[in-house]
Amino acid sequence: MLYLKKINHSKMRRFIFAFLSILCACTSVNANQIVYPWRASPAILATGQTIEILYDNTAGMPIDSILLKGPYNRVVLQVDTVRIGRFEYDTFTKATVSNQIRVTIPKGTPEELYDLIVMSGGETNISKRSVKVLKAFRNPHRFIHISDPHTSRQWIGTPENGYAKELELLDRFIEVANIIHPEYIIVTGDIIHDYTRYDADSLGWGGVVRSGFDNPPLAEEKYKNYFEGAGGFSGIYGFNAPVFSIPGNHDFYGPKPDNYPAKAAQWNRLMGKRVYGFSYLDTRIIGSDDYLGDPVADVPDLAPMSGLQGMLLDSFLNTAGHGKLRIMAQHRHNRIDTAFVDRNKINILLNGHSHRPHQELVGTTPTLSLRPGVVVRSGEIANWEKTLGFFRIFTIDSDTFQHSPPLRFCKNPTAAYDDLIMNLTLDFKKNNTGEETSNEALITNDFEVDLPNCNVRFVMAKGKYKVSEGSIHQVIETSEFSVLDVRVDVDAQRSKSVKITKQ
Repeated sequence: MLYLKKINHSKMRRFIFAFLSILCACTSVNANQIVYPWRASPAILATGQTIEILYDNTAGMPIDSILLKGPYNRVVLQVDTVRIGRFEYDTFTKATVSNQIRVTIPKGTPEELYDLIVMSGGETNISKRSVKVLKAFRNPHRFIHISDPHTSRQWIGTPENGYAKELELLDRFIEVANIIHPEYIIVTGDIIHDYTRYDADSLGWGGVVRSGFDNPPLAEEKYKNYFEGAGGFSGIYGFNAPVFSIPGNHDFYGPKPDNYPAKAAQWNRLMGKRVYGFSYLDTRIIGSDDYLGDPVADVPDLAPMSGLQGMLLDSFLNTAGHGKLRIMAQHRHNRIDTAFVDRNKINILLNGHSHRPHQELVGTTPTLSLRPGVVVRSGEIANWEKTLGFFRIFTIDSDTFQHSPPLRFCKNPTAAYDDLIMNLTLDFKKNNTGEETSNEALITNDFEVDLPNCNVRFVMAKGKYKVSEGSIHQVIETSEFSVLDVRVDVDAQRSKSVKITKQ
């Protein structure tokens, strides 16, 4: 049986992506006025819940409207309150915004990862892919942990018009993650790189190394590559789940390594929040910074949480309640503040820094401390069998959890983009672009773990439909299409075919 394989159209897809990127660049607006939810810390909400938007409205313009925009729908949000003042979001840099805007997610809003749009004084401010709306929180739920992508360590092409080589693997991993369909993704640091290597050898070394404020690609372009992609390859915004990012030791470009205020301020300007917490049902997740800012004199390696950010995270846990399970994300695997971890009874400590997968128990809770390996190229190609292409899946069930071994998303992560052999694929028999009244999707799971609730999004001609496997999770009706999200279980080392037909 013939299925339409995405890889057969990779060159055309990259051409279309590049064309659309140029078109979007001509009309894009700086989104830095929306500080939360934004790049480092998006939001996950159920319908009917409220959110406090941090908006830097320095000109004091009126808030005209606030929207959520998805690929197939948009939702106008009710503005409940607009508070004016100085609202601090970083205790180290003292960074503030001038508006705190409370809005409510209307009942009936489709489940989607949305752009947040604030219309203010005739200006349009966009925070892309920053609000995940759910019909209801789910128990159990899953998330994915990746680390150390080092996006922009290697550069292809010219400084002004090239792209980060790491995007080539990230683009293909995004395809795998979107089939698994986690509730959220956590990246534990070294998301960009503090230097750029041109014309590297086959192992990712050699060539010419540049850094500093005067050597493009500058920090803005590095973070843009990480989020928006480049060269026809997807960035983090390609995930269909919200992505939470924390800083690592390489996550700055330009400032001197010991200039902590400048590094932390650069993160604020280009990423938003640096230290934060969020909840998913009774799970509390906290993101820390053990490199850019908030250094503690004399004891940084022994007690990195004994300063300002430790107090902020303590406050979050005390205010939100400690819940049934606590997860902490930090970058360095061997800089664990056991006093903080034990005091807050952290169950899972996610980290990276070292590029080999590892896990161990620390502290008295005890706390499971683990790292996944690296998911994309970062100069580890010589050791690829031990380091490259890895991620982990976690399943949280009330006060218990399970995690996968390190999973490699493709069989040959050092191969060229078009030659990568994926361990999880989704192929459609017909074009999935809204013209068909029947279709068939084939999911092939070559992992040695079962994958429940994989997601297949069918874009069909308008009508009522039924499926042969799994269940229809939701239907989004547009003026042109019926968009159906189907959830299906796929066992390890098996394939599952899902047929959809018009009723």
